Amino acid sequence: MAMAGVGGAPGAYKSDINITPLVDVVLVLLIIFMVITPLLQMGYDVKVPPKATVDTPPPSLDQLIVSVTAQNKIYLNKEQLDAQSLALRLSEILRNRRDKTVFFSADDAATYGDVAHVMDIVHTAGAKSVGIVLETVPIEGVSATPPAPAPAPAAAPAR
Repeated sequence: MAMAGVGGAPGAYKSDINITPLVDVVLVLLIIFMVITPLLQMGYDVKVPPKATVDTPPPSLDQLIVSVTAQNKIYLNKEQLDAQSLALRLSEILRNRRDKTVFFSADDAATYGDVAHVMDIVHTAGAKSVGIVLETVPIEGVSATPPAPAPAPAAAPAR
């Protein structure tokens, strides 16, 4: 009588894992990577174009910049105004403008209440959008912060 191999009846499925095709595929992949790796490490000389410099357009002359200083002085484009005249002047300027954008700059030492009050004046004057300028806008003849006090002279040693 003939024995039916290890696994049972003739014609039955074999449940053992055949590793030969797996080893063949792994060896082919190993050879491919061994051939390609030296080619990937070779470099090509490339001339990169110089960095393009883009000229920033000059600021528009019709921009409105409202500034508040540490001394609670209000400026509209370097012209000092009080709160009432700022509201009148801004509403007059913005009435016939298509772009109702106003830029707002406040000194770091200005109080929050004063800054919020001036921003409210700007908004009620007709500004549709208020742009916050993160850097203090320099105003001619006005320093951003008050000057530091002069150091006291040193006393002469007693004899």
